[in-house]
Amino acid sequence: MKSFTASLKRSLCLSAIALGSIFQCAFAGTPVLGFEVGVSTFEQVNAGLAKKTRVENTGVNKFSNGPMLKTDGSAYEIDGLTEVLYIFDEQKKLMGVVMDMNKSRFDAIYQFLAPKYKLSEQQRPFVGNQFARFRTADSTIELDAPHMSFEMSVRYMRNDLVQKFKAQSQAEAAAKKKSESSKF
Repeated sequence: MKSFTASLKRSLCLSAIALGSIFQCAFAGTPVLGFEVGVSTFEQVNAGLAKKTRVENTGVNKFSNGPMLKTDGSAYEIDGLTEVLYIFDEQKKLMGVVMDMNKSRFDAIYQFLAPKYKLSEQQRPFVGNQFARFRTADSTIELDAPHMSFEMSVRYMRNDLVQKFKAQSQAEAAAKKKSESSKF
C-alpha cells in the first residue's frame, strides 16, 4: 500500500508541475525584440531600451489610449531596420510593436517567421504589394510591403488592438462618407 501511495503522490506532483508549465505557456506573450506582447510593461520596455538607445515618448495612441515609445533601429543589429514604435494599453502593457525597415528584407523576415507562427494570409506577387499575416494565440503579426515604397512594416499586435483599429477605422470611414454625402 505504501508503494501505491508514494506512486500516487509522485503522479500528482508531476501532474501539478506539468499543469503549471502549461499555464505559464498559456500566459506567455508573443516575443519580439526581447519583449513580450501582452506581458511586458511600459517601465520594463523603457528601462530596457534606455540602456541601449535613445528612447522618445511619442504621446498617446488613439486606438489603445496608452503611451507610445519610439526608437531608431540602430541598437537592434537588424539589417535595414530604421524605426521601432512600441504601443501600450491604458494599463501600460505592451499591445504592439511596429518596425519600419527596408523592403528588400521582406523574404528574409518571412522566412524567419514562417517556421514559428501559423500563416493565415499572404499575397506575394513578383510585382506589386506584398503582405503576410501570421497568428499566435493572442497576437497578429503582419508584414506589409507596399509596391511603390522602399520601406515595409513588420507589426506585432495584440488581437484586441487589431479589433480596436478595425472598428475605429470603419467608424471614421463611415463618418467621412456621411460628411461628403451631405455636401452634395
